[in-house]
Amino acid sequence: MNDSIRRTTLSEGAYEAIRRRIVTGGLAPSSKLVVATLANGLDLSATPINEALAALEREGLVTYSPHRGYFVSPVTAENVEEVYSVREVFELLAVRIAAQKADKATIDQLHGLLQQAREAIRLGDTTAFSDLDLAFHRVIWTSTNNSLAIRIGELIGGQIRLLVATTARAPGRFRGAFDEHYEVFRAIKNKNPAAAVTAMRKHLRSAKAALGKAIMEKSDADPKASSLQAAKAKRKSNGANGSLRSHKVRQR
Repeated sequence: MNDSIRRTTLSEGAYEAIRRRIVTGGLAPSSKLVVATLANGLDLSATPINEALAALEREGLVTYSPHRGYFVSPVTAENVEEVYSVREVFELLAVRIAAQKADKATIDQLHGLLQQAREAIRLGDTTAFSDLDLAFHRVIWTSTNNSLAIRIGELIGGQIRLLVATTARAPGRFRGAFDEHYEVFRAIKNKNPAAAVTAMRKHLRSAKAALGKAIMEKSDADPKASSLQAAKAKRKSNGANGSLRSHKVRQR
């Protein structure tokens, strides 16, 4: 029993440590995660590392490839589209509820986070700003007092954090995100659900556009990455065409 508890504690510790390095950019997207290297770095055996990586895979921060091992999930245009299509639906609902309730505790928390974010901008601290960005959204999720909404928020929170860390590095994105957060805050403070939804939608779409631009610029700077993405798209297209041809043959 004690061994089981200890193993769980070590796995959770490994999970938190590796997750933190991923979402802060310490482990770059698409980089290979070598179990032995991670185990040595954290002074752990391979077992808790493997358990942590399996948990991170379920969260979507890590991918597993047979015979190749674990990799940090890539940040691709397709990945951005998937995450933000879900994020927008979820966060617009959450911010509407938050603005309808708009209790003093929520308003005070959001205001405090904005003050800290302003300081992070002044210092140019991208990691702190990214943490505060997600914290701002988390306050909105939790203010709904809806346990399911909170679980959904935490489920996608890791992927959002990874994307936020990337977009935060885009020129001008710091200031833009702060201004957009302030508009969301003001709408919630004024108990204006419609304005809160409008402000949140603008914020999410601006973040999505900035991330898409950053990915495109990175692909242009890395011809190998561009060719790999093109090859992947071609395989997907060929697969779809092949499936369609097979379907037509069966119909005949």
